[in-house]
Amino acid sequence: MTGLPFKRILTIVVLLFFTAIDAKAQPVKKYLIKAGKLYDAVNKKFLLNQYVFVEGDKILNHQPADTKNYPGYELIDLSGSTVMPGLIDAHTHFLFMQKSGAPMESDIIEHSDADRLLRGGNIAESFLMAGITTVRDLGNSGQYLDVTLRNAIQKGWVKGSRMLVSGPIISPPGGQFGKLAEENKHLPEKEYSIVRSEEEARQEVKRHKEKTVDLIKICATNDNGLNFSIDEMKAIVETAHSFGIKVTAHATYDQVVRDAVLAGVDGIEHGYGISDSTLELMAKKAVYLVPTDGTFEGYKEIVDYAKSNISDEDIRGFVASTKERIIRAYKMGVKIVFGSDLYLYIPRPIGVAAKNALVSYVEAGIPLNEALQYGTLNAAEALGKKEKLGVIKKGAYADIIAFKGDLEKNFKQLIYEKLSFIMKEGVIYKK
Repeated sequence: MTGLPFKRILTIVVLLFFTAIDAKAQPVKKYLIKAGKLYDAVNKKFLLNQYVFVEGDKILNHQPADTKNYPGYELIDLSGSTVMPGLIDAHTHFLFMQKSGAPMESDIIEHSDADRLLRGGNIAESFLMAGITTVRDLGNSGQYLDVTLRNAIQKGWVKGSRMLVSGPIISPPGGQFGKLAEENKHLPEKEYSIVRSEEEARQEVKRHKEKTVDLIKICATNDNGLNFSIDEMKAIVETAHSFGIKVTAHATYDQVVRDAVLAGVDGIEHGYGISDSTLELMAKKAVYLVPTDGTFEGYKEIVDYAKSNISDEDIRGFVASTKERIIRAYKMGVKIVFGSDLYLYIPRPIGVAAKNALVSYVEAGIPLNEALQYGTLNAAEALGKKEKLGVIKKGAYADIIAFKGDLEKNFKQLIYEKLSFIMKEGVIYKK
């Protein structure tokens, strides 16, 4: 076979060059969003009749609406809606699902890594289409399957919420599994990063960094009788912080929460049984709390779907205890961050149901303007992205959502049922 003539090769190269230039020269999309009401997450207040200017993937500005013409901008009229930054869920598990009451290992046994990735892509899309434009995904994702899914979304191969991921949870031996059958005793090493010493802890953080995780999650307790020592947690925190990586801790009762805070973690997940003295310590050290709470209706939906024998009385008792805890944290000045921790099968789209946690905060007595900040600015700060996410201001990513109607007056219905607009990084997904 003879080669192509030199002139023909040169022609092809030149055509490819100018095609590339033409692609780069495509005009940047510019939008002018007219908001009837705009939630200002920085100042925790609602503003009337605002313009939001978007160019490409960034927000240029927001200002009071006026009668001027703005050539070059496509008008998006949301004058009958409440506009706000895209929500941020700081506690998700896109690569894991469980039926209420089923053993934790069943999902891992029954589904391959490929199954979990495909299902995770579907979950990521569900969250995005519920107005949750960013998530912090905290393990139960095999060995770095979350990194794979994050990268696929970044490349545009999968439509879904922006993901910041932790990789495998760093845990004491056994992980969070209960008693495992002999043939399943290998699962903790498959699903977690198990460490047994301070040196192993340091090495595991370094391995996570090499795998390009965005943060570290630890099990301060594995809820099966094994806890990390303060020194082991310090080894994790100091190593992670030396790389500029934040650390958050699964911690479910007071002593282990306190130990994690003393070890220097940045955040506490769950924190169901926290004393006032520990909350005071968290506020003093600026350690945030992610209350992965829910509503009675939300838990009831999960229980009924699974045909579980958990009683309504038990659900109400648990919800009451979480409400009491979050109000104490709020009054003591602890920074609170929205996180759903929803990994249980339910009949509704999982992204919509994830907003149960946000609703639960309001039902507990948190003012709406505060609760919305938990799912925007506070969450962005927990992610280390406070200038880019969770706000509508110059230079932030154009992650913008809107609810048809007045969110202040009819929050519960609108947050679930009236999402009318979704934009992530300047791309419109719902209009």
